[in-house]
Amino acid sequence: MPRRSIGTADAPSATPHTLQSPARGAPVTDRVNVEPAILNGITVTEAKVIGLLALAVFLLLGSIVAAFTGLWQVLGMLALFGPMAVLWFSSTWLARIKRGRPDGYYTQYLHLWAARQGWVRCRFIGHEGWWDLGRSFEGSLASPLQPPREVPKDSPSRTGAGKGT
Repeated sequence: MPRRSIGTADAPSATPHTLQSPARGAPVTDRVNVEPAILNGITVTEAKVIGLLALAVFLLLGSIVAAFTGLWQVLGMLALFGPMAVLWFSSTWLARIKRGRPDGYYTQYLHLWAARQGWVRCRFIGHEGWWDLGRSFEGSLASPLQPPREVPKDSPSRTGAGKGT
């Protein structure tokens, strides 16, 4: 019986690219716990928050305009197209803020700002000062890289001469 090679048409359960070719690269493990970006670098959670806030603002604005003009269609137009425009422009703005910074940088920055304003309780060490071990240092501050000067062997201080015998 002839041998069959893995990944040929004779083996229907195996696909050629999965069994014969090596992996194309190492997995990107630093992105496992990070929410993926959907629109110009913003995540789903950020888009939801921005979209809901923009919808509330444009519903209020649309109802005011509809009350003055009598055109109820303005309410629907502003409630539909307003949040879309806000999402687009805020996503480009957030992309500029996030560029070159680690994941979660601006959320921690906003949390620290809100803690400084007194709106939330700080989850981080929020004071400035010096660390102290609670003891004093009684030693020399001389560098170990600069050894003490050696005294020659025949000097009077090494031989004991001149010490008042």
